[in-house]
Amino acid sequence: MALDYYLYRGSERIKLERSDHFFTAMLPDAPARAILAAQPGFLQAKQVLGNVYKIETEEGHRDQLMEHLRTHSACPMICHHAYCPEGDPATRYYLTDQLILKFREVLGTTEKEDVLQHYGLRFLKSYDNNQEACLVQVTHAARKNPLKVSNELAKDDRLVYAEPNLINRFAPQYMPSDPLFAEQWHLQARSGLELVAEAGVDCTGAWRVSRGDRAVTVAVIDDGFDLSHPDLSGAGKVVGARDYSGRDSYPGPERASGDFHGTPCAGVAIGEENGTGIVGAAPGCSFLPIRFPLSADDNMLFDIFDYAGRNAHILSCSWGPVPVYAPLSSLLSNQMERLHRSGGPDGRGCLVFFAAGNYNAPIKDLDNTGFTWRHPSQGLKTTTGPIVNGYAAHPDVVAVAASTSLARKSAYSNWGEGITIAAPSDNWNPLNQQERLPGRGIWTTDNEDTGLGFAPGSRYTGNFGGTSSACPLAAGVAALVKSVNPALSAADLLNILKNTTDKITDQNPDPILGNRKGTYDANGYSEWFGYGRINAARAVQQAAPIADPVPDEPEIPEADVQAVQMVAALVNPRGPESGAEKLMLVNLSDQPVALGGWTIEDQNGNTDRLAAYTLQAGSVVRVGLGRVRLLNAGGRILLKNAGGQLMHRVDYTRAETTKEGWWVKF
Repeated sequence: MALDYYLYRGSERIKLERSDHFFTAMLPDAPARAILAAQPGFLQAKQVLGNVYKIETEEGHRDQLMEHLRTHSACPMICHHAYCPEGDPATRYYLTDQLILKFREVLGTTEKEDVLQHYGLRFLKSYDNNQEACLVQVTHAARKNPLKVSNELAKDDRLVYAEPNLINRFAPQYMPSDPLFAEQWHLQARSGLELVAEAGVDCTGAWRVSRGDRAVTVAVIDDGFDLSHPDLSGAGKVVGARDYSGRDSYPGPERASGDFHGTPCAGVAIGEENGTGIVGAAPGCSFLPIRFPLSADDNMLFDIFDYAGRNAHILSCSWGPVPVYAPLSSLLSNQMERLHRSGGPDGRGCLVFFAAGNYNAPIKDLDNTGFTWRHPSQGLKTTTGPIVNGYAAHPDVVAVAASTSLARKSAYSNWGEGITIAAPSDNWNPLNQQERLPGRGIWTTDNEDTGLGFAPGSRYTGNFGGTSSACPLAAGVAALVKSVNPALSAADLLNILKNTTDKITDQNPDPILGNRKGTYDANGYSEWFGYGRINAARAVQQAAPIADPVPDEPEIPEADVQAVQMVAALVNPRGPESGAEKLMLVNLSDQPVALGGWTIEDQNGNTDRLAAYTLQAGSVVRVGLGRVRLLNAGGRILLKNAGGQLMHRVDYTRAETTKEGWWVKF
């Protein structure tokens, strides 16, 4: 009698069956791959991650080939069956030799060690300080594959969960379309051919308040970034770059890897305002590029999000699973919740954005019995079991759908309960990529002479789109809002984004499925657009009063003679004027003035105390600022003497702070 096997993943228990023609093998080197290729019944091997390969066999040769590799005299190899959800052969799960466990808190160190020894496991790493959650390796002492071990552990009441460290394979949420127009219509109100004025997100309106602050960091997690591009560089632009593909700090694209996706995604979110090329939604924000191979096990993904979540306020991820049953692991599900609650450099939570996907599929449908979709490289496929996109459907993730330049649903955009918001992108038929549908594309940065690219010899492309473009656009808008009000928590920021959307509607039936989900229910929610299409200007305006409360005129006694005045400021210093921001003071009287005890105060009440320095008649002094902030969006500075009297007041505008590294004269 055949045993039943289950995959435990998050809160799900998925009944499995073995894939008929596939298994995985750990192939350590080229000789091992040569041994495999020479075996009867072998069809092909594709690298999944590291030394793990997916092996396809002829009918009836799977078990024979696995046994031969396991017992090969010259090079015995580790092999595991590939598994599918029962009744759904299109969905395959690939095992590593690792599990992720969480012990119950009542267990002591000795009891934990007993569990590991009993099941033949070796401790590798912990995911928290008390080592309740940890990564372990299934050793030869287990005499079972990781799936069988995890099924036994699931019955052990000393554990909260025991889940295989599965290899996740993602597809970039993008498919190119025909060339469109060069205007960045998605950032502003414009009308024209296949374009209505209300199709954009009104970044131009938001920029009247802020174009982003370097103190706010957007992490884009993708396949590679051309950091030589002028729109992805600039003083203080790139921070903390990390490459999980090359295991170094330079996440540049590689021609051999076909890295083409990260560069345009980054441009949409944070493209620099530098007088050339394009501009992103939040050009003033800093950029944390993280490259990974779009194949990663749960452990690597945890490390990626852990690093990004400690160093960035906003995370943008334009990738995800195809329409199959792909729930999140407990480890990653808990991590998304933690990042939303307490992640980010300020501990106020970071907002994680995921592209909804480009298959016109539900992001969660447990009752699915048949859904046809086009794989990016393998053609038409059908999923016959439940569909779950564990990332986009997570309650603490912002799932971004796509709308067109005609303010309608993009035909490819995934939908369903769990969509949070929509953002503009292009349009095409998800079952026939060559069929052009009405709608303009997105102009953004492009790789040059590296990776696949879009426009040979150009650093820009007008062909970008999919929810891959909608996602970083929404992330960039969130960064603008965070720049205006750094005190916002991730939950506060998300509420602002949802409450300030445009309730665009689409009464037309879906051209492929025929459903109509482009209107809103009593709670203001649509399965096509979530809470609506994001509106940057409205979101920034709602956040601004919270960010910079400007009280009525301060009731501060003014000195009879305002001898010392503020005449200039150095904002966002760089180059020869690097270091702290500075103020320049001048003594306009004919007598020296002792500045000891004097203070400088900004519009938020932050105060710097001046050193005991005597400013001679007619002289100037440069004062370095510490707590006092000169805001890129404009603000106010007060100069008070030792008795608390107001000596001088300056109100400055955003226009006066646009030239980084230049002295601004008042």
